[in-house]
Amino acid sequence: MLAVGVTAATSVATGNPAMAAGTTCRTVALGGEPGGITIRPYMFVPVCYNGSRIWVSGGITPGVSGWGYTYGGFDWYGSYNDGSQNWLGVGENFSATAWGGWASLYCAPRWYINAWGNKYAYERKCR
Repeated sequence: MLAVGVTAATSVATGNPAMAAGTTCRTVALGGEPGGITIRPYMFVPVCYNGSRIWVSGGITPGVSGWGYTYGGFDWYGSYNDGSQNWLGVGENFSATAWGGWASLYCAPRWYINAWGNKYAYERKCR
């Protein structure tokens, strides 16, 4: 089950008529489905959105958990399309090695969040 959570929600009124509904800021908790293997990536992404645009409003926290693997750290984590459209892409890149060294994977999971702060897609990308 994909976990999508919310913490620290705030609404900010704006004087801009294009953002008449106001801007909401919160931290979106994103998690990956196990999908047959025990690698579970997750991220905490502070965002602000107004129904037409979404952008990152603070530091992103990446993470990965699971049983049976050791993790080699994050090569990259962050966002793309930040504030320029009605969606935001976030992701992280990391390596995972099965205990005993019999298998190695490189994972680059990606999540997509719409301009209302809701996750609408997830790609595992572990190979």
